[in-house]
Amino acid sequence: MDTHPSHPIFAGEFRHAIDAKNRVTIPARWRGGEVDEFFAVPNLESGCLMVMPVAVTDEVAARAKSDPRFTPQDVQRFIRQFYSQAQHLTTDKQGRIVLPEEQCRQLDLKQEVILVGSHSRFEVWSPQSWERIKEEDSPTFRHMMGVIGI
Repeated sequence: MDTHPSHPIFAGEFRHAIDAKNRVTIPARWRGGEVDEFFAVPNLESGCLMVMPVAVTDEVAARAKSDPRFTPQDVQRFIRQFYSQAQHLTTDKQGRIVLPEEQCRQLDLKQEVILVGSHSRFEVWSPQSWERIKEEDSPTFRHMMGVIGI
């Protein structure tokens, strides 16, 4: 059961072209209204661009602040780094976002990308990186499916 009914659930995998202006269309079922706002944060470790609604980014900060394992200084450092890397994105009337040029360069996002649902956010991958990570994740996915009984 979704405890945050105002948040969309991002599910599925979609292949889309990036146009000359770095625009990519968000799948219609992932859009909430005429204009949606997101934050895009590069995940350099895995090689994708994480795109999350504003409310989800707020929850990230709240989780960091409320976690007793982190000192106030750790939280301040994390929030500073997280938001300094984040880029604000707004969809246009056709449901497209402009992927930030620097983030595209960092993650080798060009010509064609894969949009991957990841529950409370979606991720933008190059086709090559997505194929690699799917292979790497497959054993863990199969194991967990069996363990949780799906």
